Amino acid sequence: MSYYNPFIRHDSHARRILNTHRVLAVLSWVLVVVVGLNYSVNKPHDIPDGHTIWEQVDLHPTAFSQSVVVTAIFWILLLLFQVSYLWHLFSQDPVRVTAAANVASHFTLNNLFVFAFIMLWVRNQFWPAEIVLVAHQISQSSAYWIHLGSPPFVSLSALSGPYAWTLMTLFWDGAVAVGSNDIGARLAANIFIWVIFVIGIIHIFLVRDYLGGYALSLLTLSLAVKQFEIKVISLQWIFAFVIFAVFFLGSLYVSTTVYSERDIFFVKIVTQEEDREREPLLTGQESG
Repeated sequence: MSYYNPFIRHDSHARRILNTHRVLAVLSWVLVVVVGLNYSVNKPHDIPDGHTIWEQVDLHPTAFSQSVVVTAIFWILLLLFQVSYLWHLFSQDPVRVTAAANVASHFTLNNLFVFAFIMLWVRNQFWPAEIVLVAHQISQSSAYWIHLGSPPFVSLSALSGPYAWTLMTLFWDGAVAVGSNDIGARLAANIFIWVIFVIGIIHIFLVRDYLGGYALSLLTLSLAVKQFEIKVISLQWIFAFVIFAVFFLGSLYVSTTVYSERDIFFVKIVTQEEDREREPLLTGQESG
C-alpha cells in the first residue's frame, strides 16, 4: 500500500503517476499565481465589503501585520524558486525528478491551501482562514519532517519556504481574527513573537535548515518594518528586528558550515572514506 501513498518517499515513480504529479503541480501553481495577482488589484465582486489582499493589511493593523512591500518580495522570490522546482519535476535526470516528485503531492496541497486562504482573507472570513492555516501548518509540518534532507531546490520551494510563510501568517491572521490591537493584545504579541523565535532557532541550528532560516528572516524583517510603521514607541518592532538579525546571521553561519562540510561548532566533518584513508597513517604512527 505504501507504493500508492503520494505523501511518502519513493525510490522511483511510474510514468503515469509522475505525469499526474506534473499536471497537478503546474495547475496548482498557476492557480495561486492567477488568484494572487487578481486579488492583489481587484476586490471580490460577490460580496459588498470585500477587499484586495493588500488592502486588508492597512484595514486590520495588528501586532503581527507585515509590510506589503517586503512580503510581496518574499512571494515573488518564492514563486520564482517554485518555477525552478517545476523545471526539476520535468527533468530527465532520474535523481532530480524523483526528489521533486516525492514532494509533488505536498507542493500541490500547499498551493490549494494558499488558494483557500486568499479566497477567505479577501472576503473578511478570518476565523475560517485561521482554520485553513492550522490545517495547512499541520500538513506542512508533516511534509517538512517526512522529507527532511531533500535537495535545496526541493526544500526551499515546497517545504521550508511555505512552512515559514504558514507559520508567520498563522499569527498574523489569528491577530486579525481576534480583532483587537489594544495594549493587552500587543503585550500578548510581545510574548508570542518569541514562539516564532524558538521554532526558528530549532530549525536553523538543530535541523541546520538555513534555507528556512532565510525565509523566516525575510518575513520577520517584514514584520519589523510594518510594526515600526504602525507604532514607533513599542517593543514589537524592536523584538522583530532582533529576531530577524539572529535568524539571518544564524542562517548565514549554518550555510557556511554546510558548504564547508563542518558541524555546528565549525569542526571539520570526517567522512567514512576519509576515516578509512587515515587508518593506515594512524597505525603507522602508533607502530613507530
